[in-house]
Amino acid sequence: MPVIIIRGGLRFLWTVNEIFSFLFLIRTFFKPWKSITDKYPSKGLNIGLIAQAFTLNCTSRIIGMIFRTVAFVIGVAMELVVLAIFVSVLIVWFFFPILIAMDVFYLVGSLS
Repeated sequence: MPVIIIRGGLRFLWTVNEIFSFLFLIRTFFKPWKSITDKYPSKGLNIGLIAQAFTLNCTSRIIGMIFRTVAFVIGVAMELVVLAIFVSVLIVWFFFPILIAMDVFYLVGSLS
């Protein structure tokens, strides 16, 4: 049974890892949010249009970084919660016979 519990826990951890796609979040950390970008003007030297495109591109990248950071932190928190539940289930499984014996001794002692 401990092997089944360990395999199930690892499957849950793998599932959370796949849901949050940590490698994808890291790989795309500096990419613009939803690929929202503005093209720089190709003709002439219009400082206003260049500054506008630069501002939009930087803002989109910063928003993407914020959302990806939040998703990464939530994913790590979920991994830790799943790991804590998995370890607690494993510990309870190992100590369950002792808990049953303690419960039986408590019930027998309270009857007299």
